[in-house]
Amino acid sequence: MAKRIYSIGTLGVAAALLVGCGASTPTKELVDARAAYQEAAHGTAAELVPDKLLSAKQSLDRAEAAHNDDSGSVQEKSLSYVAQRMAELAVALAGQAQAQKDVIDAEKQYDEVQDSLRKQAQDEAARTAMALKENQERLDKVRKDLADENNKVGEQAKRLSQQEADLNAKKAELEARQKELEAEKAARALAEKKLADALKSLEEIAKIKEESRGLVITLDGSVLFASGKTTLLPMAKDRLARVAAVLQQQSDDKKIVVEGHTDSVGSDDANMKLSQGRADSVREYLVSEGVKSDRIKAVGKGETTPIADNKTPDGRANNRRVEIVIK
Repeated sequence: MAKRIYSIGTLGVAAALLVGCGASTPTKELVDARAAYQEAAHGTAAELVPDKLLSAKQSLDRAEAAHNDDSGSVQEKSLSYVAQRMAELAVALAGQAQAQKDVIDAEKQYDEVQDSLRKQAQDEAARTAMALKENQERLDKVRKDLADENNKVGEQAKRLSQQEADLNAKKAELEARQKELEAEKAARALAEKKLADALKSLEEIAKIKEESRGLVITLDGSVLFASGKTTLLPMAKDRLARVAAVLQQQSDDKKIVVEGHTDSVGSDDANMKLSQGRADSVREYLVSEGVKSDRIKAVGKGETTPIADNKTPDGRANNRRVEIVIK
């Protein structure tokens, strides 16, 4: 399907260019829009975000139609500007999708390698422990034989020395395996540090606080939703995508609760319904970004849990929020 969109889109732009050249000189905005679409169509957008590429193509077609109807018009320039931005958006979203895919693939490969190393170390440790036990049993027998046969002390002592050397070698091997386990522990600590760094990166767009109920990520409601609405604003999706990337680094046994909160303006029932709708919208977007649906639920809190005084504009603004609690 992606290849079909790419082929049709490229032919469409080529045809538009031919028509444009035959009719009149396109505006700079239309030329830029065509170039932006060509870049998007020849990149990964056709495979990763074909719907966005199709939207960009449809926007460009409208600009081409405006050019054919009234070359150089404000309509042509405006539609060309929109088409250019749609193409650039497709390129940006394709890059984001590829980056997220790369992260997931890397984490999967890392987990597989760690599981393999852990199993190898555990198996080797078990074999070494068994060998140590068997060596000890042999040593005990040798000592008993030495006591019973004094005339064979020299030979038995030599054998005992050799067996003790073997035991020391096995001990050294066990210590080496222990160092490997310690290296694995260090790698796990590094992964935890990366997670902490990822959380820190969210501080510019959200408030992060460790509470008794868990780790709480608080997002300002005004940057997520228009007043009285439950539909996410465009800027909200970029922020929530960053939050989703961090949530996916958490262990699967960590549960997530999305809480919607409002100020005290309006009725209790309306505020409860609004907060639930906003919590549902955030949850649905996080799931669409890869967070497992069985880990996350949405809860509307309405105006029941304010964090500031609702009597002031600043207080009400602080109370209009979405909190993501990781338990």
